[in-house]
Amino acid sequence: MANILIYSNNPQLTAEWTHTLIGDHHVGRLLNVHNDHDADAVIFDAKKLDEDPSMLSIFSHKKARFLVLGCNWPEQKQINVMVHGAAGYCEQADAPQVLKRAVDCILRGDIWIRRALVPKVIGVLTGSLNSNHSSHLSQDELNKLFAMADSLSAREAEVAEMIRRGENNKNIAQQMNISERTVKAHLSSIFRKFEVDDRLHLAIRLKEIDRYR
Repeated sequence: MANILIYSNNPQLTAEWTHTLIGDHHVGRLLNVHNDHDADAVIFDAKKLDEDPSMLSIFSHKKARFLVLGCNWPEQKQINVMVHGAAGYCEQADAPQVLKRAVDCILRGDIWIRRALVPKVIGVLTGSLNSNHSSHLSQDELNKLFAMADSLSAREAEVAEMIRRGENNKNIAQQMNISERTVKAHLSSIFRKFEVDDRLHLAIRLKEIDRYR
């Protein structure tokens, strides 16, 4: 069981989300997101961000995985929370059906967001990365990138390419005719070789390689 904390001032939503997750995880309420806590994941009410947009900075500085739940949030806001380090976005109306799956997904190190938005998130992250580099990568950095790519087995390269396209583990397993457990094993190896922790940063690495190769 993972330790899940809920950050919301809405008692009804807090009760609903707790009821959905309590059978599989330890669930509690987070009173102050700025304080230290031992949560594995935080269910974050998007209204908190509407009231105080500066809270976006929390996502990239805390060890917990953040799942933002909003009410008809525009696409750009969904992308923005992911760019700032959240692990996922989910509509409040969908929570009764998908919250458990979304939490399990982010706890595995995956992301939870509409598939159509994945390339847009990667595009923004890649653009930010490029704008932060005033010069091209050094030859040593390039060599390291290329060595990472060359270290992949044929099957790992196939999985990596599907990750780049935004496929989830289930679709990858079906297309490659392998189990989801095998997909996860390939992903663990790929993440280790590319020195990343999640799919988004893997996609950024792959974009960097495309850029220079």
